[in-house]
Amino acid sequence: MKKIKLCCFTVNYTHACIIANNFINKELENVKVIYINEKNEEKRLKNIISKFYKKMDDKLFYTQWLNEEITNNYTKEKFVFVVSGKESFVNKVNKYIDISNAKGYVINCYYIFDIQESVKEIIQRHDYYINTTGIVKKEFLNL
Repeated sequence: MKKIKLCCFTVNYTHACIIANNFINKELENVKVIYINEKNEEKRLKNIISKFYKKMDDKLFYTQWLNEEITNNYTKEKFVFVVSGKESFVNKVNKYIDISNAKGYVINCYYIFDIQESVKEIIQRHDYYINTTGIVKKEFLNL
């Protein structure tokens, strides 16, 4: 299984967590979630999970940078990497994720106020686009 890439555009970390977690909670089972964020938002993430996504508590990791031990120690797991931050940060993390052997999904949450590329170009590089209400197939977008 190759990594399936999804993208979304957010205004802040809380918004990114809500979009990603709504998708994960509704669409995926038997996954380990790894949150990779440009700034340390662990406390905020834990508050969001405990309030709105209680059943996700047992399947998440938090890191500011991808920890190789996590992906090496859980080789039989299917991962969801939630990458959140400025476009340059998201792209840098994706280069590492692309070469790792981890299976699963990558949800790239781009801070909308800091993208250099056009939204259309970013969406075209991903398998799916998601927003607060769910998944949007690329062919239904008016780009």
